[in-house]
Amino acid sequence: MFWRGLGGLYFIISPAHCWLSTYPTARKSTVVRRPFSVTATTETYPETISEAISAIESIWKLPTTQSNSPGGCPRFTSKEPSITVLWGRETWDRYQSRKRHWLSIIGFPQSSILRGLLPVLAAYAIWACVVWQRKWTLTSNSVTYLTSPLALMLAFRVNSVSTRLHEGRKLWGALICSARIIASVLAVCGEAVSKETRARCCRLLVAFVWSAKARTQFDGDSADPIVAALLPQAEAERVNAAPVPPLALLSLLRKETISLQMPDAATRAVQDSLVELTRAFGGMERLMSTPLSPTYMRHMARGLFVWLTMLPFALITAGCTTLPELLLVFIPTAYIMLGIDQIGVQVEQPFDILPVRDLAMVVTRDVQTELLFGV
Repeated sequence: MFWRGLGGLYFIISPAHCWLSTYPTARKSTVVRRPFSVTATTETYPETISEAISAIESIWKLPTTQSNSPGGCPRFTSKEPSITVLWGRETWDRYQSRKRHWLSIIGFPQSSILRGLLPVLAAYAIWACVVWQRKWTLTSNSVTYLTSPLALMLAFRVNSVSTRLHEGRKLWGALICSARIIASVLAVCGEAVSKETRARCCRLLVAFVWSAKARTQFDGDSADPIVAALLPQAEAERVNAAPVPPLALLSLLRKETISLQMPDAATRAVQDSLVELTRAFGGMERLMSTPLSPTYMRHMARGLFVWLTMLPFALITAGCTTLPELLLVFIPTAYIMLGIDQIGVQVEQPFDILPVRDLAMVVTRDVQTELLFGV
């Protein structure tokens, strides 16, 4: 009965455990080159365009553009494929390689989950030794009865944090799409949109994207130098002093585009895209300010503690009569269960692990190409 309960638990939580092989390991930051460089000299462009190009080029030297995380140091990076970077063909090939299982086993000692849980696992190992020394026992059914509700709570947590992660990525996708639409529409409207207006809108869009990136990582001040590099001094000071700088930048962008003499369809497309930018940023604020129910998380953590505390008693009754046998079953079980909870904590705030810097660089490259290099 007891072993059947553990088997059922494995099949419930095994989809979540696949995160362990690809979840990133913390390491020191490395400087990443900017993804886009100007191939033509700025002298080939009108003065306003050339100034905008130079201003955008200058932001690549700032700390905020060097890392996915605040302070210039990535919180989670990995040598193995992970969600902290944008994937290409090479990354997918490595992830789907036939050697992926062996690579996961070889890299197990470097697992961030394992290293983060070592103190807790050591404490539980000591507890198991005490239980074995005293020969304390409980019936196997006493633990089996707790297995199903605990598995359901863990499964709900994994599903919830996965939903938050994918929603965060969708919001960034909506932001990228809307920024591209605005840039593309302004670029194809010809003389209805002057070169000065294109350069101005490009600066505002780029400033908004990096300001939103910093804001969603609780590091809003890190975008101040970018805003200062892209906007006139007085205007940059007003934006940086605003309660929500990304919204202030969207207001400036709306003011800049609303009076343009463009075709009605183009005007609607630009204004609708500005609404989508506002909606996407609002969704990001909701995710970063509203976690899953802390009461539920604490209740699940306490239930997990009770289950793991009782597990050595039942394992001794089930036939683990020697200490190595007990530890061989108990420690891996504790690692898997606690690892699922640890992954949930790390993934719950999606903007800490998503490649938001790379996504902001994508927007900067595309907007710059449409509005500046297309002139």
